[in-house]
Amino acid sequence: MRKMKFKDILIPTISLFIICIVITAALAVTNSITATKIAENEAQAQQESMKVVCPDAQNFELIFEAENGSAVYIGTKGEEGDIHNDILYTTGYAISTVASGYGGQIKVMTGIDTDGNIIGIDVYYNDDETPGLGKNTSNEDFTSRFKGLVSSETIVVSKDYLGEGQKVDAVTSSTISSRAVISAVNEACDIYNNNVKWEGEQ
Repeated sequence: MRKMKFKDILIPTISLFIICIVITAALAVTNSITATKIAENEAQAQQESMKVVCPDAQNFELIFEAENGSAVYIGTKGEEGDIHNDILYTTGYAISTVASGYGGQIKVMTGIDTDGNIIGIDVYYNDDETPGLGKNTSNEDFTSRFKGLVSSETIVVSKDYLGEGQKVDAVTSSTISSRAVISAVNEACDIYNNNVKWEGEQ
């Protein structure tokens, strides 16, 4: 039997080590690029969502951010439609909140005007929900049910409460996902009333 020399062991070992380093570096670069792209896509989705819930606003500015990731953006518009004008007025607040749905996170943008009324909502992320069921919470048929509700009263799923109050019909066969969206909207209303409402009273 041929006796193995030191270099017979060393060369394969070094080669394997180099391959591992190259693969690790490649994965790190790929993950970095992917993470950056995901962040860019989410930022773009948020921007588009803010415009959906505060359509009259010409620009948005972050004014409040909670530890759980919720954020409030004030939507403003310049006099006579000129955002460069020195006089700006508030058109509403776009509030981003997150809730746990049937399959994962559901991210909702809620627009509230300076009187505390809901302008509209936009479910801008529910990719983990069931197609044809929970994902339908992003459809206008469901989101339009929130328009005109007030931030001062809790919103509930119609089937959960028989009394008076603000009730929204759930998406068919998607009560869990619907409750998650409603929970996110209620959180946005709480944030508005506890941290933002005073902005419009100054």
